Amino acid sequence: MSKIVSQPSQTNALDLFVDLDGTLIAGDIAEESLAHVARDQKALLAAIRAYFSGGLAGIKRALAISAAPDVTTLPYRAEVLDYIRTARTEGRRVILATAADITVARAVADHLGLFDDVIGTEPGRNLKGEAKLKAIEAIAQGPFEYLGDSTADIPIWKAAQKSGFVAPSGGARRHMASEPGSVSLHVEKDVSTLGALMKAMRPHQWAKNVLVFVPVLFAHEYVYLEVMLAGLMAFVCFSLCASGVYLINDMADIQADRKHATKHKRPFAAGQLSIRLGIVAASALLGGAILISFLFVNVLFGLVLTGYAILTTAYTFCLKRFSTIDVVALSLLYTVRILAGSAATLLMPSPWLLSYSLFFFLSLAYMKRYIELDGLNPTKEDERLPSRNYYASELQLVMTFGIANGALSILTLAQYVNSTSVNVAYATPYMLWLIVPIMMFWTYRSWTWASRGKIGDDPVVFALKDQISRICVVTILLIIITARILPIHWGVS
Repeated sequence: MSKIVSQPSQTNALDLFVDLDGTLIAGDIAEESLAHVARDQKALLAAIRAYFSGGLAGIKRALAISAAPDVTTLPYRAEVLDYIRTARTEGRRVILATAADITVARAVADHLGLFDDVIGTEPGRNLKGEAKLKAIEAIAQGPFEYLGDSTADIPIWKAAQKSGFVAPSGGARRHMASEPGSVSLHVEKDVSTLGALMKAMRPHQWAKNVLVFVPVLFAHEYVYLEVMLAGLMAFVCFSLCASGVYLINDMADIQADRKHATKHKRPFAAGQLSIRLGIVAASALLGGAILISFLFVNVLFGLVLTGYAILTTAYTFCLKRFSTIDVVALSLLYTVRILAGSAATLLMPSPWLLSYSLFFFLSLAYMKRYIELDGLNPTKEDERLPSRNYYASELQLVMTFGIANGALSILTLAQYVNSTSVNVAYATPYMLWLIVPIMMFWTYRSWTWASRGKIGDDPVVFALKDQISRICVVTILLIIITARILPIHWGVS
């Protein structure tokens, strides 16, 4: 929501100074760059050394060198851009005044082509608060108007004749209320912080964690309340842990996500959530999940969950950059959920189940990469996925690997159905053969739809939302339960 409070005639003689972080764009460039270099040890160490030698100005320059953002993909606020364009049509000077590094600020100004001048942080001078006010007063041609967002901008608003408040912080909001007559522009956030945080936690992805109940299903212990409660606690812990990991992943992937057709809408990439809040929330979710797992489930489950957190963090900061290793890691992350369910309920996992899950989820991991590669320009064979070691020319190779692993999962399932353990555990073991053609149908249908571009970004999310997939799951569950409890004798005539 935006609101222009003053009339043009009241401000058309004033120089307009515009803040960058949180005002012109939603987000903080320095924080985002720091999150980006967290996976690069050399760049991170260089930034730390720059901080101790040059303070905040030093670290901003180091980050501008090692993790300069793509200024064409930054989440610019449309309301502020419109306000700037109006000011220019009135003949007013417009200056970008920011605490971000001057090299980044100039790149932004050059990209937009809307600013007459730029002032920003340089080595030895962090342009924030009073320091920014002095720089503004040094070049302002008389009274001026300032657009900002944070408490640090209060000294500048006090000196300005007109003040614009863009997604103001608590302190900035109180200052705005204290001087309503000077307010020229008021822009509120389009999404609440809580709403953005919930979206970033991806609660719809928690459905993946029902995998912790798979050992209970195949051990047929679902009739025991204590077993189901242990499984439920495992589900809750995994959901909290996974949400914490999603936050970490999205913070590290901000720059890559902004170049993606749909991921640019994620809260961190869109500037709806700050890195600081993301770090606090991720720490609370991960720490809380692991603490609950040890205290309220058991030590074995706590160790498995800790291993999952380590593996998925390694995937986020390292493994995802290597082809083949990344998809194997993804398949393991799903298989670990099954192991965690076994650990929580103290039920021994079947080797058949683990083998099947590795092949099945490896197929889905390759499908995810196939979908991403399919979005690249097919005429540019050397074009590579951002932050991934896959090239457009490898599209058919990735599909081949995915379909092959899907076929191996079906073969493993068929061998399991024909094993002696099935004959012992089920009253009507031959009914389980019905599952094999269902999985054949689902696997090859999914790959066909992926080739047609109908799956979306995530095959697992597609499976959760797709009606045919849900029918397949329900049918398989009914077959398993019926084969377990209902003896059917085949007569011979």
